[in-house]
Amino acid sequence: MKWIFIAALMVFTPAAAAFLRNNQRYVVHACFLIGVAIFFQNPYFSVSPIFWDWPGPVQGFQVTLVDSLAIAILLSTPSVRLPPTLKLAFGIYLLGILISSFAAHQLMPVAFYVWQLGRAALLFAAIARATACHERAPLALAGGLGCAIAIEALLVIKQFASGNGAPGGTLGHRNILGMTSHFATLPAFALLLAGYRQRLAALTVFCGIIVALLGGSRATIGLFALGVLTATLFSMRHKMTGRKGAVAAAAAVLAICAVPLMIWSVNRRSESTLHSSDAERSAMIQAARMMIADHPLGVGADQYVVVANLGGYADRAGVPWNKDDRSAPVHNSYFLITAELGFVGLLGLLSIFAAVLATGWNTLRLGTGPRSELLVGFVATVFILAIHISFEWVFETATLQYLTACAFGAVIGIAASLRANTRVPKAQRTSVSAAAPLPQRA
Repeated sequence: MKWIFIAALMVFTPAAAAFLRNNQRYVVHACFLIGVAIFFQNPYFSVSPIFWDWPGPVQGFQVTLVDSLAIAILLSTPSVRLPPTLKLAFGIYLLGILISSFAAHQLMPVAFYVWQLGRAALLFAAIARATACHERAPLALAGGLGCAIAIEALLVIKQFASGNGAPGGTLGHRNILGMTSHFATLPAFALLLAGYRQRLAALTVFCGIIVALLGGSRATIGLFALGVLTATLFSMRHKMTGRKGAVAAAAAVLAICAVPLMIWSVNRRSESTLHSSDAERSAMIQAARMMIADHPLGVGADQYVVVANLGGYADRAGVPWNKDDRSAPVHNSYFLITAELGFVGLLGLLSIFAAVLATGWNTLRLGTGPRSELLVGFVATVFILAIHISFEWVFETATLQYLTACAFGAVIGIAASLRANTRVPKAQRTSVSAAAPLPQRA
């Protein structure tokens, strides 16, 4: 069956690229489909021609419908000039992968990791081009993400009502779903602040609240509140209006009223369970510290779990001897990437975040309309993501890397378009759905 799916994608991709090239307005629809499909790629829209039962986040060469749509967009849209700092940062990250691969126990998982990273890079480039060329593309992407989180919220309600105390929707775990929800809720809240797409935006934010409260993830709940505050401050830097002040004040009142719900959500887990969870996380971080001290250049991409167990680091750090703890990477993506890719990889990751955030921050005050407000939301999302991954390892999963690529691409694409528009006389600026004039690569 998987080969039939792959064959179908091989036929679909060039056909979709030709269709989009001749019908540019449907690039917007492709962005919407990407936003929805990311959440439901497994098991509906993906296959792995080669799959290993490997104790790491990446377990094979996966191919998905999202990849096909990304390639179709790339083949049908003009290129966008990327910030040189972002190119340099990504190069440093790749260098970290290359250097650390010499210490890897198995090279095939390194290849799995590189393949997944390459797919995320393709999606990043596709979203950057689409959002730069089509004014409605960022709205479509945010709309797709909003529809997906609405479906996830319904599933979470159903799972919770069925007795599941930690519902994770289609993604299986509340921590994963909680982190992914930021990508939908914060851009939606930015639109709500400015008064655009109010019904869909309000519904998306409400569904994000449901996911956070019923899931019960402490990081998700706390960072949802911080994300709303961040989006508000960034939005006011973009352009202060009376409506934004009123919505921000209403959100603050609702947050205060929701404190009992937040306490109830967190306290559904017993004190002993919370203490055990914190102790396990501390032990994993200690194991990662020892591994980094012994291997400052990294142990190889997707190798952490194997090295932690075979190298005795998990034993010496006191990580409990059970499948869940011993088969999970350290619950901190910065420690995880440093352990696997060394300090070179960590420098690359931090530089990538810095480059994207700097690009977004320097463009916040440009332009008007829903696209510029969405830039606010996606910049806030990237900021919160940079904090949230310090509590989770799932940043290395395909779903999170896809969503990260979408957020990064939206920031770079919208920023490129807004900057291009500031250099063009107002009478010559393109209308909605038309391609914005963009600097081309030499």
